Amino acid sequence: MRNYLFILDIGFFLIAAFPSIAQTGGNKIIGVWCNETNTVHVEFFQSGNSYSGKIVWMDKPNDENGKPKTDKNNPDSKLRSRSIMGLSIFWNLKYENSQWIGGSIYNPPKGLTANCNIEMPDFNTLKMKASKGLFSTVKIWKRIKQKK
Repeated sequence: MRNYLFILDIGFFLIAAFPSIAQTGGNKIIGVWCNETNTVHVEFFQSGNSYSGKIVWMDKPNDENGKPKTDKNNPDSKLRSRSIMGLSIFWNLKYENSQWIGGSIYNPPKGLTANCNIEMPDFNTLKMKASKGLFSTVKIWKRIKQKK
């Protein structure tokens, strides 16, 4: 009995000391990630049965007049005054077979939405594929911090 309790204690210690061990499956994506040019940081989080990501930092959050940047290129004119900071730009990513698939990504500077799939070659790297029609692009993002 003592050995059993000792093993449980070690297990709880490892999970508390090393949160990456506790994050399995789809939750590995949860945390803050940096784009390739270090101009935007996005926080991924679980949203119901899927995963989403919102902008939490921008290297240039204000426009040339010193005002917070807005979604001025959005095709929906009603959304053009919303702030880009805090904007969800990934949504509906479903975790399946070690990938996040079937989601969408929104590009505020272009006002475009595309299909998006993500895989993680390692714990600190996201390989993101965005596709619209016949065109696609692959981007590699790096983890800034993980959520506990």
